[in-house]
Amino acid sequence: MPSRGSKIGAIAIALAFLGYQFFIHKVTTSGPLTPVTAALVLIPFVIAAGWAIAAELGLRWALFITASMTVLGVSSAGILGLPPTLIFGLPHMVTNLFLMWFFGRTLRNGREPLITSIARRVHGSLTADIEIYTRRITYVWSLFFLLQVVVSAGLYIFAPLKAWSMFINILNAPLIALVFLCEYSYRTLRYRDHRSSIFSGTQFYSREKPVSKSSKTG
Repeated sequence: MPSRGSKIGAIAIALAFLGYQFFIHKVTTSGPLTPVTAALVLIPFVIAAGWAIAAELGLRWALFITASMTVLGVSSAGILGLPPTLIFGLPHMVTNLFLMWFFGRTLRNGREPLITSIARRVHGSLTADIEIYTRRITYVWSLFFLLQVVVSAGLYIFAPLKAWSMFINILNAPLIALVFLCEYSYRTLRYRDHRSSIFSGTQFYSREKPVSKSSKTG
């Protein structure tokens, strides 16, 4: 069971994240893009992206990729004549496209779907129906992240700026939580013999320790 301190820390992080999202929503809808507002949007995203890339590819690649993303994102508005407000949607678009790829790449022939892999690591052996179910859920998450980008683009083109900003900044995390809770509720009702905590997957990965390069090569 998570300790009281870890629970308080998780709540504090969640509240800080929500506060930041509301702040960015206000910045997005309150005026033109400036270097300060662009930094407020991009810096936390670049830090998070850099951390994730560094965990997989190493620090040098993380610095190169995140620096390139920042330069291209900021300069594209001027060079390509794109509306500066698109900068505010860049983290949402890149994050969801990355997650769509991250889930979808495991659906290719010869690979184990991501959700199946997580379930196998948490529970050990899986029955055939659970393997089929977890593969379908991997499809669902891939489609969800794609739809996030499609809906965002549609709102940006056809809806007021406030509606678009509300979707990408405030509703993004609650929608993910809603899909997650719906899937968990359905799973507990449909597969009653396959019990698991709603936090089983996250608890497993929090216990995982990175494998050093020396252990990989040795």
